[in-house]
Amino acid sequence: RELGWRDPDLLEVIQMLQHNLPSIQGNAAAYLQHLCYRDSNIKTEVRRLGGIPLLVDLLGHPKADVQKNACGSLKNLVYGNDDNKKALRQAGGVPALATLLRRTGDAELQELATTTGLLWNLSSCEALKMAMVTDALSALVASVVVPCAGLARDGESASAPLASPTQGIQSQVLRNATGCLRNMSSAGEEARRQMRECDGLVESLLHIIETCLDTEDVGGKVVENCVCVLRNLSYRLAAETLRGHDWASGGGSGGGTSAQDGGAAGPGGGGGAGGGRTGRARQKEKPSCWGKKRKKKPLDEQWDGVGPIPECPDPPRGPERLFHPSVVNPYLGLLKKCANPATLEGAAGALQNLAAGGWKLSKYVRAMVRREKGLPVLVELLRMDSDRVVCAVATALRNMAMDVLSKELIGKYAMRDLVQRLPAARGAGGNGNNGHGEMCASEDTVAAVCCALNEVTTQNMENAKALRDAGGIERLVHVTRGRTDRFSPKVVKAAAQVLSTLWQYRDLRALYKK
Repeated sequence: RELGWRDPDLLEVIQMLQHNLPSIQGNAAAYLQHLCYRDSNIKTEVRRLGGIPLLVDLLGHPKADVQKNACGSLKNLVYGNDDNKKALRQAGGVPALATLLRRTGDAELQELATTTGLLWNLSSCEALKMAMVTDALSALVASVVVPCAGLARDGESASAPLASPTQGIQSQVLRNATGCLRNMSSAGEEARRQMRECDGLVESLLHIIETCLDTEDVGGKVVENCVCVLRNLSYRLAAETLRGHDWASGGGSGGGTSAQDGGAAGPGGGGGAGGGRTGRARQKEKPSCWGKKRKKKPLDEQWDGVGPIPECPDPPRGPERLFHPSVVNPYLGLLKKCANPATLEGAAGALQNLAAGGWKLSKYVRAMVRREKGLPVLVELLRMDSDRVVCAVATALRNMAMDVLSKELIGKYAMRDLVQRLPAARGAGGNGNNGHGEMCASEDTVAAVCCALNEVTTQNMENAKALRDAGGIERLVHVTRGRTDRFSPKVVKAAAQVLSTLWQYRDLRALYKK
């Protein structure tokens, strides 16, 4: 008699995961990986039958082939399925994957690609992000990111880097790892704190960006992920770091606008450079017989982008590199050389975060951007047909304008480009959307442009004249009159604030009426 062969059913395959022979365990895991590929019903059924804890147990198997197949099966199981991701976490899967990362040698790149790919899939689930920061961050950075960047643990260059962003499977490992970090960095304040303090992370991300600036990789996913992680870690630095508390001046971190990856805006948005002197500081000194003494400016107000930076470590190390003014250069390099809109948005957002508020370092960053001729780079990006890039750049310019000299330059060279991004009345600028006739800006972008215009025209009459000459008043009035049919209260309020600022200049009122 001929034997009648049949494929095992799903329950039998799951039971084989507990077989005594490693070869059968590995084959069962590989077969599950095949069955689960793009089949949501099978994924749900595997979870119901208890397959996920068994696969997690196999991640610690002494045989590398069994580990690899179990990891591949879990990768397919959790893809696009948040319930399976939560089940994997409950089974202890995140610490098990971290242990697997630490055990995987530098030469086993295919295994690293599978493990980091699974971690990236897991990190897209909001409920798992913080658990991954706690359980997997150090392993991911030490075992993948630092060696891939070609750095030693102390931030110095290593003699034999593991990978280059240009090399096939190695590029996939780094893309997966940085994608995972990007998701983890959006998990909230505690996640940002742990990631800032993680040895080697900030240096490695900046080193990857600097290495790729003059290569074709500058527009790739690895660089995009790196700059977006840095953008998130730069969010609310003044409020969330001890150095920020020590260096906060006046009103602390108020007065600017910060942002996270994905466009989530932080608190702030008020006018002025934040803070102010106290009542006692404003009291007049008694004049001597030689006349009134001139007070010496504080140290942080003396530095204007030239010479050593006061109180800043040189060279900066670890998390200090996040807020040291020298970090401006790689971000400006990306804005000059990259064409990827997501990377441009991330770099502009990082500068926006660093320039927000009234703490000392934000003043230094604004001076550094001006010194490195970064303002023309930002202005040019206002002409780009990418709404999210324009929104990030407009907010960055708003924060840069808190510097008096930068405000004058922005008013002189950026006013027309800012005004052109406001909606125009029909018959007054092309198709009724904007002066370019190309892109209808979102409400967030229109509001960001209005906030930039408000900052640029505050306490600067020449800029107010420039706004009027560029046709900005007509566009602002058009926005304020469109509340019911087109523009939200948020946008109308932002436009009305600019008009209110302009009206403060009594000498210009007759000019406005013309």
